[in-house]
Amino acid sequence: MQCRSCGRDAPDGTFCTICGADQRAIDAPRPDGLAAPRWERFAAHPDEHVMQPGLMTTLFPHLDHARVNEFRWALFAGLGVILLLYLAGLITAAILVAAFLVPILYVLYVYEVRVFRDAPVLVFGLTFGAGIVIGVVVTIVGNLVRGPLPAIDASPFGINVDLAAFLLSIVVLPVIQEVLKPIPALALRGRAEFSQTIDGLVLGVAAGLGFALAQTIVQLSGVIATLDVRTDPANWIFPLVTYAVLLPVLHGSSTGVIAAALWRIGKRHRGRLEAGGLIAGLASQVAFAAGTQLVVASDLGQPVVLIWQALVVGSLLLYVRFLLHVSLREEAASFGLVRRTCPNCGQTNMAAGFCPSCGMALSAATGSKLIAGDPMVGASVRPAK
Repeated sequence: MQCRSCGRDAPDGTFCTICGADQRAIDAPRPDGLAAPRWERFAAHPDEHVMQPGLMTTLFPHLDHARVNEFRWALFAGLGVILLLYLAGLITAAILVAAFLVPILYVLYVYEVRVFRDAPVLVFGLTFGAGIVIGVVVTIVGNLVRGPLPAIDASPFGINVDLAAFLLSIVVLPVIQEVLKPIPALALRGRAEFSQTIDGLVLGVAAGLGFALAQTIVQLSGVIATLDVRTDPANWIFPLVTYAVLLPVLHGSSTGVIAAALWRIGKRHRGRLEAGGLIAGLASQVAFAAGTQLVVASDLGQPVVLIWQALVVGSLLLYVRFLLHVSLREEAASFGLVRRTCPNCGQTNMAAGFCPSCGMALSAATGSKLIAGDPMVGASVRPAK
C-alpha cells in the first residue's frame, strides 16, 4: 500500500510500518510531504495519547500492556507497604522502602525486558551504580558547601531571603547535579547497540534513579540513625510521598531527557528538541527546588508542596514523552523491512519500525533490538513518486 501520511510504499496494514500513521484516520497525504504527527497514539504505547503523563509508559517504555499493569501494581503495593509502616510508626523503615522503591522497580524492568541483554552487569554498573556514587559525592559536597538551607522570611509584603545562599541552593547546585548525572550514560553513547534515542533515555533514567537513591539516603542519614524504631508518625506522610515517587521520578526524568537529547545530537536533527530537552531537564530541577522551598517558607502547608512538586514532575514527563515519541517516529524509517512478531499484539508481519497491526514502535517492544540499517527482506521501502 501507499501510506496516506508519509506517501511511502509499505506492506498492507492498519498502520504504516515506516511512520506509524493510522491509515483509517487520514484521507489524503499531507501537501508538504511530511508524515502526520500522530499525537493521539504514543509511539511506545499506541493506546495512550502523547500528552498523557503516564509514569510507567514513559520511563518504562519497553513494557507491553500486560507488563505495564504488573509493574503498576508493584508500585501500588510498594506504596501500600510504606503507608502501613507509616501508620505503625515505623518511620525509619518507611524511609528506606521509599528510597529503594522506584530504583528497585527499574532494576527489575531492565532485567525483565532485557534492555541490556548483551552486557547487563557492565551496563548497569556504569549507569545505576555510577549514579549512586555521583549522588553520594555530590550530596555530601553540596551539604558542606551550602551548609544549612537558607532561611526565608515570608511576610505579607513579600519574601526576604539571603539571595546568594538561595541561588546556591536552588540554582547552582541543581545545575551542577544535572551536568554530572548523565555522565555514566554518555560513556555508552558510542556503542552501536545503544544507538537509538530510547537507549539514551533508559540509560539516563537509570543514572538519575541511582543518584536519587543516594541523595535520599545521605540527606536522611541523620534521621535514620537517630529515630527510634517506633515513633510518632506526625506529618511524615507528605515527605514519604516525595521520597518514594516525586523525587526519584524527577531525577530519573531530568537525567533521562538530557541523555536522550544528547543522544540525538549529530543525527541530522533540527536541534529544537535537543535544546528543549536540555532546558527541560535543568529547569525542572530548579523549579522543583525553588518552589518547594518558597512554599514551605510561606506556610502554605505540605499538601501545597506536593501539588507543586507533582506539577513540575508531570510537566517534565510530558516533555519526555514528546521527545521519545518524535524520536521513535524519526528513527523508524531507518530500520529494514523484515518479518517480525509484535510483542504487544502478537501479530507476525513484514515490518520496519512500527507494527502494521497495532502501531507500536518495535524498537520499544519487550526484548526487541532493532539496528538501523538492518537488511530489507521481501519488500522495498521507498518514497512514492
